[in-house]
Amino acid sequence: MRGHLVAALVVLPTVVLVVLGLPLAAERDDRAVRQLTQIRTQQAREMKDLAAGVVRSGDSDRARRHIADFQDRTGGRIQLYDTTGRALLGALCILSPEELRDEEPVQAALRGDFRDSAEQRVSWQAGELVVAVPVVDGGVLVGVVVICSFLDDLQIDVLTAWVIIAVIALLALAVAAFLAEPLARWILKPIRYLERAALDFAAGDHDARVPVDQGPPELRVLAETFNHLAQQVQHQVQVQQSFVADASHQLRSPLVALSLRLENLEPYVDKDGAARLAQALAEAERMSRILNALLLLARSETEDQPAHPVDVLAVLEERVASWRTVAAPRAVEIDIVEGRELLGAAIPGTLDQILDVFLDNAVRVSPRGSSIRLRVVADEGVVAVQCQDQGPGMSAADRSRACDRFWRGPDAEPGEGSGLGLAIAASLARANGGEVLLERAPAGGLHAEVRLPNWQPALTCSGPAALESRRR
Repeated sequence: MRGHLVAALVVLPTVVLVVLGLPLAAERDDRAVRQLTQIRTQQAREMKDLAAGVVRSGDSDRARRHIADFQDRTGGRIQLYDTTGRALLGALCILSPEELRDEEPVQAALRGDFRDSAEQRVSWQAGELVVAVPVVDGGVLVGVVVICSFLDDLQIDVLTAWVIIAVIALLALAVAAFLAEPLARWILKPIRYLERAALDFAAGDHDARVPVDQGPPELRVLAETFNHLAQQVQHQVQVQQSFVADASHQLRSPLVALSLRLENLEPYVDKDGAARLAQALAEAERMSRILNALLLLARSETEDQPAHPVDVLAVLEERVASWRTVAAPRAVEIDIVEGRELLGAAIPGTLDQILDVFLDNAVRVSPRGSSIRLRVVADEGVVAVQCQDQGPGMSAADRSRACDRFWRGPDAEPGEGSGLGLAIAASLARANGGEVLLERAPAGGLHAEVRLPNWQPALTCSGPAALESRRR
């Protein structure tokens, strides 16, 4: 964007100079020619009486002196013609008397065109201006006065004007080019702050704010608006998290009491009510799991704990050993097909819970006789644990929503799962500065992957900024 802005700041003055400078220079040329034409036309009119005397009496001495004096004073050349087009007297012009007579202004005057200098001729090739005025004596055309003016001085003046305009234009362009880069940086600096703050805020850093003393006033207002919006969103998120945590915590005690009372009713329930009591106990247990998940989710989003080195392979092996006992009755094998000792940066206990979510989902959807394959890999400063099952998998639309809270797949059985497992896993991954990815497995099942920052001794921060700093 900065390149486009710099180009616009340079191109715009260029276009303005071209649009205004060229017509200005052309107008300067035309005005100089018009002024010289008006002067020469007036001088030719002043020669009418002298020319009429030459035609009547043939006395040309006084006319020659006047013509010589005019040439010395103005540099113009005067040529007199009679009505037949014969040159009577005059100074030598660039054009010969015969060539000059054939010029359109002279021919118009010889035809009796009494519109003085109605059509002057400017010949840049010949380098002279031709002005012709009819001479009328007693209402009769008796001759023509022609004044030729060399245009060397005029061309020098015009060229000087062009040079001045060009120098001014180049200076303006140089100033525009010199100021374009710092001006573009000044304009875009608050936008970069805003972009960085928006990315950090979206990644979970709700304390991200934008400086409000940078850039143009309009962008400062935008920065203040963003900070106000971020503050409001942060407040609402805190209120929501506090509500979820408080509500879940307050509901646990009455729920435990309700479960105990239901269990105590078992000796007093006949066979017909036993099934309904079992259903009530199952729903109470399900509600307890949902409340525990909500509490875990609320803690993962509010607590900001430092990261510690975690032996990813050791944690994976420990969780696989626990889940093999659950998968054995379903004839599902859980194998670590690739792994090496790698240290990841994570809050203690969070990787265990993420892997439990992955393995719980994989075991539930895996058909009998299938296998779940796990890998520990490293990629550009990131440690990843991959879990691939051979279940039905998810469509692209389902994968995009799978980490939403309380979202359950369209084929999920009623009462099966809370819809919070992957949401918790994704939240815990973000708290560690990582992420959860869901893709289609090669065998058609689901490929679930958690990516955590690689541990470094200097890495003491936690949260979304850790992975974001690595990306930058």
